[in-house]
Amino acid sequence: MVKKLIPLLLALILVTPALPGPAAAQQGNTITVWGLVVNTDFGLVIKDGNTDYLLLGVTDDALAGKTCEVVGTATNTLGIDAIDVLSIEVISDTSSMNYSMNLVPDGRTARTVARC
Repeated sequence: MVKKLIPLLLALILVTPALPGPAAAQQGNTITVWGLVVNTDFGLVIKDGNTDYLLLGVTDDALAGKTCEVVGTATNTLGIDAIDVLSIEVISDTSSMNYSMNLVPDGRTARTVARC
């Protein structure tokens, strides 16, 4: 029984086209993405938690480390999700935040935690 199923499953895999991902399904549509902008070797990228989008047409490195809202046209070329940016707005700046824990001698943080 298993030997008969293997050729059938193999044929099904070879014939079935790949399902499009979220960006491919939206390719060519205007989308709005909100997330952290980071500088990479390829250019500025916005990370929305699900997908990393290359920001086409944006060259302002001062946006790195800032949370932004980007409106643009979704594209996917050679498997790279990108947005041809129509507008970009800075929502918040996280580049200067201090993430140190400031430990006190007993190992707890110096801040007070409310308990419910």
